[in-house]
Order: sequence, then C-alpha cells, then structure tokens
Amino acid sequence: MMIVFTTKLTRRKIVSGILALCIIVCSAFVLIRDGAGDTTVSVSDEQKPIHEGRKLKTNDERVALLNEYGWNVDNEPLEFMEVKIPEVFDGVYNEYNEIQKRQGMDLADYSGKRVMRYTYKVNNHPGNEEGVVANIIVYKNKLIGGDVCSPKLGGFMHGLAETAETAEQEPAETAPDKENP
Repeated sequence: MMIVFTTKLTRRKIVSGILALCIIVCSAFVLIRDGAGDTTVSVSDEQKPIHEGRKLKTNDERVALLNEYGWNVDNEPLEFMEVKIPEVFDGVYNEYNEIQKRQGMDLADYSGKRVMRYTYKVNNHPGNEEGVVANIIVYKNKLIGGDVCSPKLGGFMHGLAETAETAEQEPAETAPDKENP
C-alpha cells in the first residue's frame, strides 16, 4: 500500500518550515546536551541586560548591538527572513522562550505576530568553533529576542548577553568533553 501526499509549496510554507526546522534542531541539540550531563550556558547577573524594544532599523544597528555584547560578527547577515511566532507555544518554543526570559524578554507578548529574524556568523566564540551564529528577532524595528547557537551535534544555545569573555571564564566541567562528544 502506498500513500501519496501532495501540496502546493508556497514561499510562506518553505520559509515557515525552514524556521521551524532551525529552532527544532538548535533546541534538540541543547536538550541532547543537557541529557548527557553537560550544562548549557546561562546569562549571569554580571552581564549587560538586553533591552527589549531597542530600535534596530538598520543592519549597522544590529551589528553594533552584537558587538556591544562582545560578539564579532560578519557585517552582513547570513540570512534574514520573516517568521511567525506561533499563537500557542509547543515544548521547543517554550524552551526557547525561557532563554529570552532570562535576558529580560518574552516572545509570548508577540504570539501570532510576524517578525524578522536576522542571522549573523559569529567569528569569536570561545574555542573557535565553526558554524556559530547569532540570531536577532525584531518586530517593527524593535528588538524582541535573540540567541547565540551552534547547530552541530552536541551544540549549544544561549542568550545574546553572554559575551565571549564571560563564556571563556566558565569552569572546565561545563565545557563539553572533546574526547567523548
């Protein structure tokens, strides 16, 4: 017995699917890492607070925000896309929103809204890991969320407010075991 499913692919469906996949993959890596006994990096009280609602109209303003928090990023985003914050959060979105809440923001306030996500390549994450990106989420040219993550197996995700300097000061037991990934 063969079941065939057909659908018309629209740009909106493709973009929504890619965003959902990115969030699921990054969250899965964080959850997998937690299950292996590793801890995720969290925002400390000593770090600069993220200010929800900060105006970010231009690319230069977005790059400047990331630089203020110690992230050296490429001047142009790897990608930017419109995404829709779901009206009802599932487990993955709840986990992601916890990261936002720890840095003083709450995506629940934007449920059902269409927002822009800008993704930048991070050039200075501790350990010089390849593929690390910073995401900034903007609604009507105002900052509403963001993260720094690695989509690799055993990757990580944390808030924007953690600078490269504070991440390097984390105790060795919080770093992943290089010999036993």
